[in-house]
Amino acid sequence: MRWLLLLTVLMGVLARLSAADPLPETSNSTVAVDRSLSSLKNVIVPLIGANEELEKLRAELKQAASEEAKQGIQVRIDAERERVRQLRGNFRDILGGAEAAEYEGADATDTSLQAQISELIQPMLGELREATSTPREMEELRSALETWTERKRKADIVTARIQDLTLRNKDKALVPELDSALRFWESRQAEAAGQIEVISAQIEDRERQKRPLWETLSLLFSRFFRNRGLNLLLALMAGVFSFLLVRRVYRSLRRFSPVHRHGKGSLVSRISDILAMAFAVIAAILCILLVFYVRGDWLLLTLVVILLIGGAWAGKAALPPYVDQIRMLLNLGSVREDERVVYLGLPWKVASIGFFTTFTNPNLQGGLLRIPIRDLMGMMSREADPKEPWFPTEEDDWVVLADGTYGKTITQTPEQVVVLKLGGSLKTYATTDFLEQTPENLSRGFRIGCVFGVDYQHQAESTDRIPELLERVITTALVADFGGKMVRSIKVELKSAGASSLDYQINADFDGSLASRYQMLNRRIQRLCVETCNAEGWVIPFTQVTVHQADASAFSPHPA
Repeated sequence: MRWLLLLTVLMGVLARLSAADPLPETSNSTVAVDRSLSSLKNVIVPLIGANEELEKLRAELKQAASEEAKQGIQVRIDAERERVRQLRGNFRDILGGAEAAEYEGADATDTSLQAQISELIQPMLGELREATSTPREMEELRSALETWTERKRKADIVTARIQDLTLRNKDKALVPELDSALRFWESRQAEAAGQIEVISAQIEDRERQKRPLWETLSLLFSRFFRNRGLNLLLALMAGVFSFLLVRRVYRSLRRFSPVHRHGKGSLVSRISDILAMAFAVIAAILCILLVFYVRGDWLLLTLVVILLIGGAWAGKAALPPYVDQIRMLLNLGSVREDERVVYLGLPWKVASIGFFTTFTNPNLQGGLLRIPIRDLMGMMSREADPKEPWFPTEEDDWVVLADGTYGKTITQTPEQVVVLKLGGSLKTYATTDFLEQTPENLSRGFRIGCVFGVDYQHQAESTDRIPELLERVITTALVADFGGKMVRSIKVELKSAGASSLDYQINADFDGSLASRYQMLNRRIQRLCVETCNAEGWVIPFTQVTVHQADASAFSPHPA
């Protein structure tokens, strides 16, 4: 019934508004007032009737004889009272207009999911709320001040509107309700003014008590280290201790385990190593959680749980790319322990495979590299031959390079090789560039090969006496100079019948300890050949002498 009555009233208001004649622009305010009065009259008639009906029912209730009659009348009184409340509300809504509807804002309600999330992270929110209590309180006060200021503005508008309607009203039936509405909005106006005064005083008091920024920060840090800091330190100590304890126990078990003693590097031992590492990490995490639980630090406990959940969720998508790394850790990948691999252009021995793989090269100074296991992806290793060198030279070896450099390697690292030349100068190569020079290592033994020629007039003795005599003279002289162990062999053979001379190939093999005299030995052999020719009267062809003199002038500071 009340909905039908309200609909009837609204239809009457709309009918009157639609039937009203348009007025000039200069009388907009008067037209609005007249329309409001007309709407109020349409509402006040059923409101007066409802009040009269309510009074009649109350009188009947007093005169009712039986209890059943009283109950029936009471039901009708309740319905009529609800009707009066709705009609009076409609009356006041028309008076208040849009300002009355906006006076009380609707409160936002949380969904059940938000409530559950809030409950889950309540410790963290509580800590943040406590840390930011002062600025939040100031913000709430300023927001409340803005709300009550806006409410007072709307109450002022509604009160002024009711006062204007009261002055222009000529219908006595509207007077009681207009007075009631005016008192209602004046009470709201006074309430808003009082709230504004109180909130303004609170804001001024908070501003006076406001601390400097550095003092607030120092207070927050001191509170953290006094409470959370101790808990965090204890948790970290417990986690590290449990991790080291598990690792120590596992290392002790490895000493007595037959799997590790007799099956070093086997698949079973590697799986047990990985499981032991995982168990140590889990034990450390559980100890950290246990410390936070025992200490009652729900904030840090919640943060750790959130981090673990986030890590597990991220690991779900990130785990597949690590399958190859796990296979590598189990020594089942393309790179395996105790095999040979080329890395950055140099050969290395895979000493051990782990989260950081160890590469070694016994012939290099500082020849130990720790490589992240992810860098092993794409590499391939192979079994190394026992006789296969790891580098062509060692420290203090004498070498001859493709660019003509002759000297001793005094430094060779994975980055550079330094060669000490005769006279004391140093020449530095990048290690890979040094290898490209195809170094000839003289320190393990070397051969000096040279060619010496005699004139054709000695052709009769060129195949027997001349090579035999040259070989005997050179051998005797070099053995006398350096000892028989240093001179391994001397061979002199007829090489060819040249255009102007009979040429002999002289090959002299020496021990590596004479590598520092490599160039001197070459000159010594040439000198012995010339001395033998002078002693025996052998003629050295002019062309041969000329060539030798030209060669000597290229290296001598005082050419003849």
